[in-house]
Amino acid sequence: MFSRGRGVKTMIDPAEDFAQAIEDMTGYRPKETILPGRMYRFSTSSKRSDTAGWCKLFLDDRTGVYGDHRTGLSSVWVAKSTKPPTLAERQQRADELSLARAKAAARQSEEWALAAARNAETWALACPVRAGDPVAKYLENRGLRLNCWPEALRYHSHLPYFDGDRSLGRYPAMLGAVTDATGQLVSVHRTYLTRDGHKADLPVVKKLAGCSARLAGCSVKLYPPAFVHGVPSIGVAEGIETALACFMASEVPTMSAISAHGLSYYQWPQEVKNLMIYADNDVSQVGQRAAETLAQRARKAGLAEQVLTPPSSDIDWADVWSALVKAI
Repeated sequence: MFSRGRGVKTMIDPAEDFAQAIEDMTGYRPKETILPGRMYRFSTSSKRSDTAGWCKLFLDDRTGVYGDHRTGLSSVWVAKSTKPPTLAERQQRADELSLARAKAAARQSEEWALAAARNAETWALACPVRAGDPVAKYLENRGLRLNCWPEALRYHSHLPYFDGDRSLGRYPAMLGAVTDATGQLVSVHRTYLTRDGHKADLPVVKKLAGCSARLAGCSVKLYPPAFVHGVPSIGVAEGIETALACFMASEVPTMSAISAHGLSYYQWPQEVKNLMIYADNDVSQVGQRAAETLAQRARKAGLAEQVLTPPSSDIDWADVWSALVKAI
């Protein structure tokens, strides 16, 4: 394929166009050069071992399919052309598309089953948070002095830590149960700690375990909805600590959507009529955009909603709460 620019023909690489389409949807792309006829797996997170992304460029070098198991999104890519495909070409593409999606679905089912078993084991080996344990100390160090701790949080005394395939030992950890709308465990959020309740000195302190289903819409359900001024309400923030801080400050039960991406896809309980959205004030505006995306979804569904953002740049409501507690 060629494109014209000021009378000069330049070659367009279909594989590069395909890779760019993948990056536009997932934010990531395969590290290898994409060759036709081969299924690729790649990371769509900061984890190098993650293989949630998948793609295949078909043998005609003009069509491909790609997706992300974490979000459940998938799409078909077709190279730009002024020449319409023949009937035989369309049938070949349809056959390849069906086969590629079937292989991706089968691989996804296998990975989800393995993740479900690992997550269930990790959660079962942890225990409820109790006064004096590293999780309780960690939350207290963040200004979050609770009388009792949500059942969605647990303490694991010796959770393994891996940097890629390299083991760096075992550490105390705060676990958060990431569940779907039915309460089914989909993943486990892990915050690695020291015995005295501080963040462990590790490359990435907070990690999300492999998912056993689509993550979109899931959350750490810290508290059930409650009536606020006579209306069934719920709050949602990104991080677990931020959600707890918002609950302590407002007494509105607040859930953790884990990330900005999770916030934009958060699914509120069916009975909720009022949604409080606690946005992070990011320099990049990522948190604010995610909050507005969720607010638009809520308004469209007929909910009352309000977005609250910290007054200062590059902080979240957990930072605001911590500073307030220290000032008292």
